Order: sequence, then structure tokens, then C-alpha cells
Amino acid sequence: MKMFGLRLLLTVFLLVLLELLVINIAGILPFIASHKANISDAPYMEFITDNLQHPIESSTHMIEEKNPLFFLGSGAVVLFTIYATFFMKGGKGKYELADKYGVHGSSRFAQRHEIFKQGETVGVPAKQLMKDLEASMLVSKGEK
Repeated sequence: MKMFGLRLLLTVFLLVLLELLVINIAGILPFIASHKANISDAPYMEFITDNLQHPIESSTHMIEEKNPLFFLGSGAVVLFTIYATFFMKGGKGKYELADKYGVHGSSRFAQRHEIFKQGETVGVPAKQLMKDLEASMLVSKGEK
């Protein structure tokens, strides 16, 4: 449940952020058209801060004017947010899953298929192992 709440919070944040961006982009073209006589002295920062401070008022104004760029941008934002929330793979990649492969510095227990590889390990009976161990200890002391 905690992961769902975090995902929902990030979805709302992404939706609001992208919608504010759409409001500013969709509103800038009519703003430039209304200030085309003196485009260099147009109060761009005032326009952008007004859109950021009053986004609902700006969006209702664009809906009343039937701004097609606002409708297209808002639809794209909603679709992208739904896709990013539910359909994007946020899974761990190959290098984040250390249990699938061995890497230097990864601390985990080895799995059976990593230890007992066919042709690399040889099974030795316990009695033979003890004889080999005793023989190697005697040879190293020089007693044999």
C-alpha cells in the first residue's frame, strides 16, 4: 500500500507539472499575437508568473477561447501520465539484480548452480578425502 501511495503522489506531481507547462506553452502564442506590434517590450515574465500563480483561471480562459493547443497538450499530458504511471517498466535492470550474476563486491550467498557446475567440481567420498588430507599433511612435513 505504501508503494501505491508513493506512485499516486508522483503521478499527481507529474500531472500538475506537465499541465503547468502546457498552460504556458498554449498561452504564449495568443500572447505573442496580441503583442505583435511591440514584441520586444512584451511582459513575458509577468505573463508566465500570472499563469503559474493562477493556473485554473488561465486554463478556464483557454477553454472558453477553445484553444486547440491547450486541448491537445492536456490530452497528451493525461495520456503520458497514465502511461508513465502504469505501463512504464520501472523494474531493476541487469546490474541492479546481483542475485542473477556474480559481481565483484556483491555480498550474497552463492546458489547451487554457481557452485556445482558440470565438469568443474568432482565429488570425493569422505574416507578418500580424509586419506588425501592426511597424505598431504605427511608429505608437507617430509615424513613420507
